[in-house]
Amino acid sequence: MNKKILLTMTASFLLLVSVTLSAQQSSKVDLSESKVNWSGKSPTGEHKGFVKLSNGELNVDKGEIIGGSFTLDMNSITNTDIADEESNKKLVTHLKSNDFFDVQKFPNAKFVITKVTKQNNSSAEESKATHRVEGDLTIKGVTKKIGFDASINLLNGKFAANTPAFTINRTEWGVNYQSKSIVAGLKDQFIYDDLTISIELVSN
Repeated sequence: MNKKILLTMTASFLLLVSVTLSAQQSSKVDLSESKVNWSGKSPTGEHKGFVKLSNGELNVDKGEIIGGSFTLDMNSITNTDIADEESNKKLVTHLKSNDFFDVQKFPNAKFVITKVTKQNNSSAEESKATHRVEGDLTIKGVTKKIGFDASINLLNGKFAANTPAFTINRTEWGVNYQSKSIVAGLKDQFIYDDLTISIELVSN
């Protein structure tokens, strides 16, 4: 291959990369408006709350989210169903302990978006979702692939993404406390493995 052809191919490649990068943009997540809601159940009741984000960014191409990531501040775990201040603090402290999320050792959890697929009209009408989101969720140093439906809208230059409630099996991330599938002989003194999650995400 002569030098002139090589230089032409190199220039074309660099131009293509430049055009692609210029078409893609990043949008910061509004930390004051974004959170991950959670709820967990046992045979005797249910607790719920939310976790705040410490940072996040969405990758955007031609008005569509194509990737991104956000980090959960596990020290911000909050309970919203217990009115008594002392009981509320006791539960939150337990959730932060190594029985559950061990936030001293693992202060952050993270979700990295690997694929976003636009839903067809029939799917969107049935689930009220506009997109299917897939990615890698890391909790307590363990990374697993998950997927969920989301309603993603662009309004006044800002993205708003909300998910219907979906579940993950907490034991896959080593959150094993009072799990009937892990610990034998618990009878009715157990906590269900399914952790229910919903996500509220707003960009700046």
